[in-house]
Amino acid sequence: MKTKIYPILLVLLLAVISACKKHDFAEGALSPIIAVSDMRSLYKGTDVTLTKENMQGAHQIVGIVISNPDSGNVPQGIVVLQNFRRQVIRGISIPLGDKAASYHSGDSLMIDVEGAVLKKVSGAMQLTGLTEANIHKISSANTVTVQAVSSYTIKSNPDSYENTLVQIKSATVSPAPKVGDTVAGERYLVNGADSVVLHTEAAASFAKAALPSSATFAGILLVNQDATGNAILQVWPRTGADITNKTVPIDPTDLGKAPVVITGYINDTKGADGNYEYFQFRATRTIDFSKTPMAVVTCTNAGTATPNAGDAPGAGWATGGGRTYKFNLTTGVVNKGDFFYVGGSNKKINGPNTTDISSAKWIRSIAYVTNDGDGFGSMSSGLLPNSGNAGGIAIFAGTSVTEASIPVDVVFFGGTGATTIYNATTNKGYRIPDNDHYHPVDPTTNGAQPFAYQGSNTYVIPHSTPADAGIFVKLGGAFDATTKNWTTARKYTFLTLSSTSALTDIETGSDVTTVK
Repeated sequence: MKTKIYPILLVLLLAVISACKKHDFAEGALSPIIAVSDMRSLYKGTDVTLTKENMQGAHQIVGIVISNPDSGNVPQGIVVLQNFRRQVIRGISIPLGDKAASYHSGDSLMIDVEGAVLKKVSGAMQLTGLTEANIHKISSANTVTVQAVSSYTIKSNPDSYENTLVQIKSATVSPAPKVGDTVAGERYLVNGADSVVLHTEAAASFAKAALPSSATFAGILLVNQDATGNAILQVWPRTGADITNKTVPIDPTDLGKAPVVITGYINDTKGADGNYEYFQFRATRTIDFSKTPMAVVTCTNAGTATPNAGDAPGAGWATGGGRTYKFNLTTGVVNKGDFFYVGGSNKKINGPNTTDISSAKWIRSIAYVTNDGDGFGSMSSGLLPNSGNAGGIAIFAGTSVTEASIPVDVVFFGGTGATTIYNATTNKGYRIPDNDHYHPVDPTTNGAQPFAYQGSNTYVIPHSTPADAGIFVKLGGAFDATTKNWTTARKYTFLTLSSTSALTDIETGSDVTTVK
């Protein structure tokens, strides 16, 4: 009986194996098309001639052209093709000389790549040895896909984004542009401590467009090399329309000294803190933020607050990651003496189930638990510390905040540990303005001390206690808006709020800052 069953089982087993092999072979080896991601992976540091053998039987790629020769902002003679296959977007540059001008953004192409050579030219991956005879245009005016990505992510894995369309949201331009600067040339697009290069050819059709101080920038990510062979990651916009949500550059001196002062904050609301922290300011002059924008940056220096890159304090207020978080103030008007607010999206006076203060003058709010900051700063359950090393609040003229930016006002509160706040060896830290408690030049010795916790800049408001009590920290002093000087330095008052506390509790009293 057994000798009759075994042959039958053997036949069935061979049939199953044969069916599996046939399925795999039909799906992979016989396909004439190779994904661009698979093709790129064939390059191992030396030139690769593409054959059906190393492409597992394939001899074609397909994709959508993303380069726009009509604008003039693409490397001469280059067509850039982007391919979406296997749920992955990858791209490749193809040198075609004068014929490159025949292909436009949105063209769908099928290209015979057998015999072409995959190589790197000045650090850039290219598919060389092709002519028009290799290319078949299938259709035109197709939609192209743009990937929203941070400069940090690009720099972490440039091969994944080279020769593809990327979009960097709320990027700050560095060096900060002046009124009249144009997009022609190169500037850095900064996300926290990381950046890529914005590149616009002088002959581009939009080269004379005004350069914003911050914006959302889209374009083709290309790789180049500097004189020492290091890779340079560049974003090449296709047209002027690739630059959106623009903030125009301003002359920070237009606002004068201390146009805004910090007058209070709540870092530890009753119950959950996420999206409930907020910061109170008072204008010392009338400001239309759509014409003269500003930025608020918070910092936390707890041991778990990791910056984007480098050792703390890295890029100071622009460090980003879990260390600093930025709010751009680009809409709304405040008059001299007005209180206004920046902070979490919930707009409650003391955390959940407390008085709604959305009727106050809110200039910017973000649901920071689920959203990154405007240009830098990672989403977080809390922007300010409740214990440990100091946290800080700073406000800047303009929205371009870099390591070199100096705020117009700043306060620090919490512990006195300086490990992540000032590094005397690297001379990095949080820059401070000349206000009631901090001085970039020591009043006694005349020595330079541009950072917090450097020299005599040791003032810090203690953490409010007990924890989770819902304490609003009122900062009360007297500011002369004519002389732009503090006639009475700010002192702090810990005001314990209840669930029914009103806006008047934090905006009135002898312990608020006055502006005259």
